[in-house]
Amino acid sequence: MNVISIRRGNSEELREAPPVMEEDGAQLRRLYGIFLRRWRLMAAVGVAVFAVVMAYTLLSPRIYSATALIMVNPGREQVLSQEQMIEDAAPSSAAVDSEIEVLRSEMMSLRLVRAMNLVEDPEWNGALRAPGPLQAILAPLGVFSAPPAADADANGNAAGNEEELRIARAIRGAVSVRRRGLSYGIEVTMDARSPRRAAELVNRYAELYLESQTEARFDASQRANAWLGQRLGELRQEVQAKERAAEQFRVENGLSIAAGGNVANVAPQSAEVQTMLVQARADLAEKEARLRQVQQLLRSGGSADTLANTLTSETIRELRTRESDLTQRAAEYRQRYSAEHPTVLAAETELQNVRQRIDEEIRRITSSLQNEVEVARSRLYSLQGSFGGAAGANDENNEAVIRYRELLRDAAAARAVQEDFMTRSHELANQGELPVASSRIVSQATPPVAPSKPNLTSGLLMALLLAGLAGAGLALLLETLDASVSSAEDAERKLGVPAIASVPILRPNDLKALAPHRRSPEDYLVDKPASAFAEALRVLKTSLTHARVDRRAKVIAITSAVPEEGKTTMALCLTRISAMSGQRVVVVDCDLRRHSLSSNAAKDARVGLLDVLSGDRAWRDAVVQDRETSADIIPALATRFTPQDVFDSQAMQRLIDELRGAYDLVILDSAPVLAVAETRTIAGHADLALVVVRSTKTPAGATRTAIGELQHAGADVAGVAINMVDPRRPGRGTYGDSLYYSYGRSYYHS
Repeated sequence: MNVISIRRGNSEELREAPPVMEEDGAQLRRLYGIFLRRWRLMAAVGVAVFAVVMAYTLLSPRIYSATALIMVNPGREQVLSQEQMIEDAAPSSAAVDSEIEVLRSEMMSLRLVRAMNLVEDPEWNGALRAPGPLQAILAPLGVFSAPPAADADANGNAAGNEEELRIARAIRGAVSVRRRGLSYGIEVTMDARSPRRAAELVNRYAELYLESQTEARFDASQRANAWLGQRLGELRQEVQAKERAAEQFRVENGLSIAAGGNVANVAPQSAEVQTMLVQARADLAEKEARLRQVQQLLRSGGSADTLANTLTSETIRELRTRESDLTQRAAEYRQRYSAEHPTVLAAETELQNVRQRIDEEIRRITSSLQNEVEVARSRLYSLQGSFGGAAGANDENNEAVIRYRELLRDAAAARAVQEDFMTRSHELANQGELPVASSRIVSQATPPVAPSKPNLTSGLLMALLLAGLAGAGLALLLETLDASVSSAEDAERKLGVPAIASVPILRPNDLKALAPHRRSPEDYLVDKPASAFAEALRVLKTSLTHARVDRRAKVIAITSAVPEEGKTTMALCLTRISAMSGQRVVVVDCDLRRHSLSSNAAKDARVGLLDVLSGDRAWRDAVVQDRETSADIIPALATRFTPQDVFDSQAMQRLIDELRGAYDLVILDSAPVLAVAETRTIAGHADLALVVVRSTKTPAGATRTAIGELQHAGADVAGVAINMVDPRRPGRGTYGDSLYYSYGRSYYHS
């Protein structure tokens, strides 16, 4: 909320200022004004930035990019069983992303550096390149200095490793890896200064990646093999220990081998019996092993060909051959006809029948094997019952038999575990011998035809963009840092007070028509009463006179925040324009230090303001008439100065009261507020105080401070007058100024 103070006599009233209504498009007009004011700077900065960017683009070395395509098909890396070696048909997105990170790793860059011996390549090892012309010029100044060499041992290992790491980082910056859409393809691109070299590097990079995959799988197999070998040794010792303990227990307790249940009786009395038992056990073991193998293949989903080989079945082989022919024929029919075509349906039906016959044959053979096992087991039990029944019967009720069988079961379980681990060890050994990578190179890189960098189109667009941003950014920065006041809108926005008038600047060409001794603003006002300069002062006079609706201002103090603002010229011109309009007006030179008004308009005066305030002379004795108008002047003599505060006295108040009664308008030309303290007292005697601001020069902060000091001293600040406004400066004139010069120019006569 804006609050303004209105002084009434010795009292001060605070009122809420009316809200400032901002027009639609004001921000756009403000930006347009900034462009008009700063377009030369924006153009210069833009051209400079554009030239620098384009020069950098054109002078940059040509870079060629070669691309190779790798297809990822990762399999599960669990290697402890044959089933786990089957690769996944569809790798996950996370697996592809993981392979991309491997391709981007520093390990791969180091492998390329060592494989291609890039330490000896000047393109990658800057120490081997000859210095350019700019480096040769700036080298004595230490601008381009070689990096410090790393500490090395006698063989130079540390220095070499450091150099390889530095080149590997450069390789990582030259390699780009990305996934091609949502597929499993990975594009690997390498940048180099030679098209042939770029293709060589990226192809070798892809080969090294596949080699790293093979090495990783081989290392995993070797580690698993070593662990399995150690475990097998432990299991072998465990099996031997348990079997030895069982046999020792049997001997110590006088048990027969038949007491173990599945073990034949060792009590036969003849070699023939021994031979029959051995043959029966061997036959049973063979049939059980064959049955277990078939059942294991069925559980693991073994193919019909494998089952046929295992079962030695010619029927299954013939049916399998028939199935293969029918499968090929059905595929040809499906390509040639639709899925509902009778030929296709007949082929599929026949294929299904063949597969059903294969399954039935396998079940029949499996059932036959089970029967053979049962027959062999029954035959063995029969032999054991016939020749070892007596020994077995004596052992059945013995506690030692129970313990013996328990020991045998432990030994059998340990041997089963040992056999399982041995099977996996053989599988793993075979797998480790296969150097299979989970990815493959789909397309090798070829030398590119055209360079990828620098891209002239992108460089041109980037240069235009940076040029525009630099020019606009600098213009906005300067406008933001510009603390001066140049228009009525600036005064409202930066000072919080209204701009009473905007007085245009008078250029030498404007004063050229006057006589040489009259080429000053106050004389121009007299000689050119119909000019824009004169009209601006009339607006100022009218605005000050009617600034307060409840009273007419007769005593006006004119001051400024800092020197050289033109406030004395403004006071004298306001005095003359008022006198030219028929008013009785007097201007009092209250600047006892510089007394510029008296030096210009009352050079021959003998009585001054201090004489009046000291009581030595009457004020009428000090009045000097202006040589151009009927206005009166009370000067301040250059030879008189006192450090006393003569303005905060009864004499000054009486002088103001007497002048108020004798004249229609009293103007007090005061010193700058921030330079002289007594100006605050002078402004307190006036009805209104006017602060003069020089356009584009006076700091807004200084003016705000001056206005605050005046208000704190009790002065009624009407606003500011913007002096020396250049109406022809682009973007400075606004509708808020007292005279909009762009539209009113045809009304004025210079």
